[in-house]
Order: sequence, then structure tokens, then C-alpha cells
Amino acid sequence: MKKGYIEKRRILPAFVMLVVFMLMVVPVFAGGNRQSGTQQAAQATDKMTSLKVMQYKLDNQQIDFENLWFYKEVERRTGVKVVWQVVSQAAWDTTRNLAFASGDLPDLFRSGGINVEEYGVTQKQLVPLDSYIQANMPNYYSRLYLNDADKAMYASDGHMYWIANLTAQNVNHIGNHYINKSWLDRLGLAIPRTVDELTTVLRAFRDRAPNGNAATVIPFAAGGDNNRPLLDRTQGLGPHFGMFGVPLHENGAQTVGNYAAINAQGKVQFVTEYPGFRPALEWLAMCYSEGLLDRESLTQNSGEWAVKVNAGRVGFFSYLRLINSALSADAGANFVSILPPASQYGVQVARMIEVPEAHAYISRTNRYVAQTLQWLDAQLETETMMVAVNGPLLAGAPIPPTLRVVDGKFDVISTPEANVLYSVVPVWHALFFAPGDYYFPIFNMPPHRVERYESSKAYQEAGVLEPGSYTILNNLIKPDNNDSAELSRLITDIDRLVQESVANFIQRGVTDATYTAFLREITNVGVPRYITLLQKYYDVYAASVK
Repeated sequence: MKKGYIEKRRILPAFVMLVVFMLMVVPVFAGGNRQSGTQQAAQATDKMTSLKVMQYKLDNQQIDFENLWFYKEVERRTGVKVVWQVVSQAAWDTTRNLAFASGDLPDLFRSGGINVEEYGVTQKQLVPLDSYIQANMPNYYSRLYLNDADKAMYASDGHMYWIANLTAQNVNHIGNHYINKSWLDRLGLAIPRTVDELTTVLRAFRDRAPNGNAATVIPFAAGGDNNRPLLDRTQGLGPHFGMFGVPLHENGAQTVGNYAAINAQGKVQFVTEYPGFRPALEWLAMCYSEGLLDRESLTQNSGEWAVKVNAGRVGFFSYLRLINSALSADAGANFVSILPPASQYGVQVARMIEVPEAHAYISRTNRYVAQTLQWLDAQLETETMMVAVNGPLLAGAPIPPTLRVVDGKFDVISTPEANVLYSVVPVWHALFFAPGDYYFPIFNMPPHRVERYESSKAYQEAGVLEPGSYTILNNLIKPDNNDSAELSRLITDIDRLVQESVANFIQRGVTDATYTAFLREITNVGVPRYITLLQKYYDVYAASVK
């Protein structure tokens, strides 16, 4: 066992553990004046009364953290006042980097990504949390080792630098393919099973105005987040490479493992090594030149994309889900989930493995690490956590209850349309840690979760998922400090080249000369070294699993 690892305790069966846990902790959102052990500890210190939080915010969700009902209730129960510094997706990387460079750090970073190897292991600007968790986060610690959730949390030095988010859902991919079934029915067309059939359908959408107004029809649209819409893994163009046998995954400019995949033989490949990569570019370029692909798809964000879908203008896209999303109920009702139409190169969709993701990091300037963790843990009490994501359980919130408990299991009563839920609870932005053995016995999955599960089941049964998973390269390999820094430098340059080149190919077309030049640039920018390093650490991971 590496020095710094938390000693792994014996895990109780999930049901017994849940009973003990529920007896141990009192809900923050329950009635009465009782206080949880976490609250008592926080108040007993009588020191930390305010907390400066830098909070990442999704651009397509309107949320007022300072006045949000949920955080007002947490403040009332814990006595901790939060000073929010809310940072948009577009500004996160710059704002975060400036904070580290200047030394003017918040106490806590939430929801946005941070390079732990750089700012934690190397620069020591983040606090290793190992020695604090058991004593100050009883809720979190009670679930930490369930389903081996902890495996993805260690940095190369063996320490944990972040508190995790995990929502077990039994899902296996991100971007799901949807087509406008109402348009197909009006035109007498079948659901496309191949890329050629899809192309025919898109041309029919363009030429036959299934919405009654040819000037407004957009056969195929995409958008994305973080001002990086081009290859966004949810509703960008990234998922559509899967139709050509290319499991392209892009998850932020500095994510190690981007544009790489593990084949059936356990070899790490760059996306250009797949035979269908160039044909995918050529098909997208054709869609762009023929007016099938919305030309704003290369630059628009997810909110702008959603406006067009909700206006009844769009025929085909990829997205996370239809229910409880940025889409209105009326717009979503027109679409059905489909398997990715297949090309002659087969279909390979980027496969997701459910592992924890970083949610909260404590900076070295935080004077009250223990109390900060207690404040976070208060939000991980079962009832409080369920309310944070699903909405109110009891009367008294600004909207009627959306959650109830039936036969000991939480059950979603209703899912408000559009972003109404975000006016009272943080939903995606909430701290939520629920491995499967803890989560499934206490929760009846709501319709939007069932929707994702059903599409994942269909993708699995159809055999369209890649043999490996990008999650391993993104989350489970553990490069040492030097190699991690080199990988980060390499992916920054590689990402810039791929994004710019793909945009140019789609807008200007693909020729032998331009594609050959691109492959030469791929080599010059360091892709061979990038793949070599990923392979090195994947082999270590694979050996440890065996």
C-alpha cells in the first residue's frame, strides 16, 4: 500500500450500513431542531462562520447560488455563510489559473476541473485530504470504498486532493443519438439504420419542410459547452464519429486521454489510426456544404442549440437525454432515441465507466480545513443530498414538493419543465456521492434516469460500444509527476491542433494534400510520445486489474 493511502476498512453489507448510517445522522432538511453530529462539530469549533467558494457554473443553466433556497437552508442549519464567486464555464480555466498564479485563492473550489498533479502534487497549492476525511466526513467516509469508488481518487503520490461526485446510474455512454420521429412520420420515412440512409433522411428534411417552413428547417444540429462546442461529447459533433467506427472522446482542453482509445488488443490508439476518421470528416464536410448541418454548430453553445430544438427547427442531434433537460416537454416528445447509423467502418461509441469525478478542492490558504469538510459532509446526509438534486421533499420550499419517500425509498413525484428546478436546488452543481450499493436500495429511479438506462441497455445489446473505455485513460491511470506534466503539455497542443483542423476540414473539405499535412502535424505536435505514455500507464493499470 502506498504511503498516504487511507487504510481500507472492512465494508458492511449495503443494507446494514444504510441502517447504521440513517441512525447516525439527522437530515438537514428534516423537521425539528435536532442537529447532526456534523453540525454539532462545526458549531462547537465556533471559528469558521464564512467560507469563500469559487463555484463553476454551467452556461445553459440559470442558477442564483447566493439566493438559492437549498443553500439558504444549509446555511440556516450549519451556521456557515458562503461568499460565492460564481464563474461561468467560458471563464473557468482563466479565472482558476489566475487565482493560483496570484496566490489569491478561495477556501474551496467547486465543480470545475483542476489539474491535481500540477496544483496539488507539484505546487502544493491544494490540501491532501486523507488525514481529514474519516474524522470530519462520516457520511462521505461511509460510502467511500463501496464499489471500489475510491480507486479513481488517488493522485500519483497516493493522496486524495478532492472530494468526489458520483451518481451511479448504470449508464455506459454520454452522447445519445436522437431523430425527429414526427418529421419522419410526416414524410413517410423510416428510422435510418445506416449513414447512407441518414444522409437521405437529412436531405428530405431540408427539401420537404416537415415543419411547414423550409426557411427554418435545420436537418442536423450540434452545440456544446465550455466555449468548445465542436467536438463536445454530449451534443457536439464528437459522438457522430462513432458512426464511422471512431470512439472519439473530448472532455476539456487539458483532459489527458482525449482523442485516444483502447482497442480490443489492449493497444492505445490515436483517433487518426481508425480507418473511419477521414471518412467521418468527409461526411461532416458534405453535410456542411449541402446545408444539412447547421453552420453555427461549429461555434454555438448548448443554450443556443437548445433554443433551435425547442423552436421545432431541428431533425437530428446527439444529446444526454430528452427528459429533465434543456429541451421542453413538447420539443422532446417529437424525438426518439436511435442506435448510431452504421457506416462500412462499423460503429464504435465511446464507452463510459461510472467512476467518481472531482467536485471540491480545498486550497492551501484555507484556515479551517476540518470545518470546511464538515460543511460539505452536511450536504451528503442522505435526505439533504437527495433534495439537492431532485427538489424539495417537504412543503415550505418556493415550489411544491418534487420528492417523497415510499416504503423506505426516495421517489421523484414530478420533474418540473425547463429549468424550474434550478430556481430552488443546485441539481447538477450539487455535491452528490452515491455508489451503486448505497444508491439503488434507497432510490426509485425517476423517468429521466430510466431513459438513460434504457438507451444504455440498447447500446450494450447492439454491441456498438468500444471494447475499452476512455474513462480508464481519463481517470484510472496514474502517471507520475513528470509524465503527468508532459502529458498535460502534449494534450494542450494536440487539442488545439485537432480542434482547429477538424473545423477547417468541415468548412473547407478534405483533400489528400490537406489530410497528409494534418497527419504530418499530428506527428510533429507529439502524438507518438503522447500515445507511448498513455500505453505505459495503461499497461500498469491492466496488470493491476488482472
